[in-house]
Amino acid sequence: MTKYMKYYIVPFLSLSVLIGIFLGGHWMWLGLAVLFVVVIGGDAVLGEDASQPEYSQPWLIELSLHLALPLIIILLLSFAWTTGSVREDFLGIGKLLSGLFSYDFLAARDSNMWSDYVGAVLGVGFVVAGYGTNVGHELTHRIKDRVAMLEGRWLLSASCNADFAIEHVYGHHVTVGTDEDPATARKGENVYAFAIRSTVFGHISAWKHELKRLREKTYSTVSLKNRMITGYLMSVLWCTVFYTAGGIFGLILFLCQAAFAKFILEIVNYMEHYGLVRDTEKPVKPEHSWNTNKRMSTMVLFSLTRHSAHHEKPMVKFWKLDPYADAPQMPYGYLTTLVICLIPPLWYRIITPGLNKWEQKSSLA
Repeated sequence: MTKYMKYYIVPFLSLSVLIGIFLGGHWMWLGLAVLFVVVIGGDAVLGEDASQPEYSQPWLIELSLHLALPLIIILLLSFAWTTGSVREDFLGIGKLLSGLFSYDFLAARDSNMWSDYVGAVLGVGFVVAGYGTNVGHELTHRIKDRVAMLEGRWLLSASCNADFAIEHVYGHHVTVGTDEDPATARKGENVYAFAIRSTVFGHISAWKHELKRLREKTYSTVSLKNRMITGYLMSVLWCTVFYTAGGIFGLILFLCQAAFAKFILEIVNYMEHYGLVRDTEKPVKPEHSWNTNKRMSTMVLFSLTRHSAHHEKPMVKFWKLDPYADAPQMPYGYLTTLVICLIPPLWYRIITPGLNKWEQKSSLA
């Protein structure tokens, strides 16, 4: 049963962010603290896991994916509630909670300081990225499953990421490792410059793919058949929810967490393909992605860490991905590596030896 339960760690971690938001004050940093301790500490203590267990009840794993959307909805609605003023109780959440527990949730919320909201933005942003966007990524690869696609796109709407379901599947997976791919970081490029370039050109690429699809199907560009437009509308709905709950302040906080979640996605893109190049005439292989089998990262990210196998076989479900211990290996787990990327000189110092080794091996192939 353990092999199934490990995929439910993220929902429980998400609850720590939710609890911190309700408790208010400095407790709003609780979720972020728990995430860092569990994920970074877990990777350091638990080591690697290259196992490939058989799952006789795959629906138990799938359930953890489908919990993502309701949990993200609850988290965002609760976060929206915290942005209200003294006179406002969005959806009656404060009254409901105070009736269930002997704690004055409204008073706690109304005493929040700006620094407390910073903790909430970071905590919510991490969950939206690490659970929402990550599961959205898995589901939007299932292009023939309309329910999975809809779930995935709603999850991506929480970070205003309408383009990802299009550009990632039809762009990035085709052009990865080449100059044509906005999501492949070039050697010597820092994460901040990359994030801007990847965001802008990835969005443009998504529009090109979608316009091509609409033309081929003879659909109008300005219609609900346009997935970019419907993606924008999904995010507009979230903006409306936060504005209703907390006015301009609520809207700003939603956009801040969305921007932060999007930035996390771009950091992950950065570290997954940094410096690895591919001849456009050659197929995508495991050596074109940085991989890691760190146990905790693998569990909380639904095997996104086995990125080499994901790019080799993008339609294979996450629990079937090969560990590929001989692929280029990240020096640390995902969250640790993510933090290192934020300090470019440190990142170059750590990643360059492995990249040089990869380049030497590639030149001999």
